Amino acid sequence: MILLKWKALSEKLQQELSTKAKKLSPNKDKYIWIIYLWDNESSKIYVWLKQKYWEKIWIKWYVFGQYKKWDKLPENTKEDYDVQLYMKQEYDNIWKIIDLIHYLNHDKDCVGIIVQLPLPEEFKKYKSQILSTISPNKDIDGMGGVLNGLSSIDLIDFVPATPKAVVKILKEYDLYNIRWKIITVIWQSNLVWKPLVLEFIKQWATVFSTNSSTPVEKTKELCKMSDIIVSCTWVVHLVNDEFIRDDKSQILIDVWYGHKAWKPVWDVDFESVKDKVKYITPVPGGVWPLTVACLFENIFDIQENLK
Repeated sequence: MILLKWKALSEKLQQELSTKAKKLSPNKDKYIWIIYLWDNESSKIYVWLKQKYWEKIWIKWYVFGQYKKWDKLPENTKEDYDVQLYMKQEYDNIWKIIDLIHYLNHDKDCVGIIVQLPLPEEFKKYKSQILSTISPNKDIDGMGGVLNGLSSIDLIDFVPATPKAVVKILKEYDLYNIRWKIITVIWQSNLVWKPLVLEFIKQWATVFSTNSSTPVEKTKELCKMSDIIVSCTWVVHLVNDEFIRDDKSQILIDVWYGHKAWKPVWDVDFESVKDKVKYITPVPGGVWPLTVACLFENIFDIQENLK
């Protein structure tokens, strides 16, 4: 079993992105805004990872959200009256959120807008409206749909952060020659599944996709047929040794995790599968930390694609 480690790759990306960021924002006046409306444990950790990574880069960040650490403006931010008003406002209806996004769309110093999912229950029915309001020029998560649509017909080269992290890990270990390979992606979502499946199809792989309606036995059957398995379900220890064949040839990538007894627990039951696969992402860890670097990289990818 070989661990697909991401740390060295993430650090290399950090150095490259820091250089690009200083060219983009020599006065450190550019910023990213995270709209974080719900105090969800998994989302909180992801926002924290973003904040820790961006502290090492030249781009500033603002977070409006429920996590009390960010109730006030970060230090050394620009003293912009409008920004402060938006930071202090209570976001108790959809129109205030839409108004904020419109403001950010037109602020030349804002280079990225992220709506942290999942949304609170009262806003879930407005999810498409909220995400589609983000300008494609600033949609570094790709959740508005325009960038993914253009990429799907090869007009631009854009991959959302989490699928990009999966692809980068495979490339780093020289495993991305996937023409005619069989791949199963477990679970369906706009954030990971659709763009990841699309990227695999572009490389001429044969891709199976399962979802919450797929019988577990059918998912196990497809996984055993596959050369690569990607799990992105949030279901604790869904993937165990019953999903893996016995020839120690498969690649297993764990994307998401859930919580058990207030602790993060990954999709893959690592101990039960580690001796049956050839390559596997580390647990804890998965691809999340690399995802943060890829999210930041998308600032520059978008500017290159939409010139």
